[in-house]
Order: sequence, then C-alpha cells, then structure tokens
Amino acid sequence: MKTVKIELSDTDVNFIHSLQKGEAGFTKEAIEEKIARERRNSLAELLKEGYQATREEDLSITHDFRHADLENL
Repeated sequence: MKTVKIELSDTDVNFIHSLQKGEAGFTKEAIEEKIARERRNSLAELLKEGYQATREEDLSITHDFRHADLENL
C-alpha cells in the first residue's frame, strides 16, 4: 500500500470536515468509487466495440434463420 499526497481547495476540505467522516476515509472511499466507475465504463466500451465488431455477422445469422419455426424446436 502507498500513501499519496493530494491538494484540495479549502472549500473541499471544509466540506469533508463537516461530514465528520475523516479525511482519509472520505478520500479513500471517493477514489475507490471513481476507480470502480472507470472500470465499469471501460468494460461497457469494450462490450460496445465487441457488439459493433460482430454486427454484420450477427445480422447475417439473424437473416439466415428468419424463417425458422421456433415453436417446434
């Protein structure tokens, strides 16, 4: 684990103090939430790229099976 020094505006520091949560806990939680959000966004982008990359093939398969009788499978 590493310690990281950050600079915040006085307004932000005062707000954090008003929460009575402690600077370290608040900062750690905020960073963890931001990292999780970025990872979700990265995954969403990868999925989107994958869907777009296989779009033509997916449409072709859908077209090939458009007359399939799904009720009698």
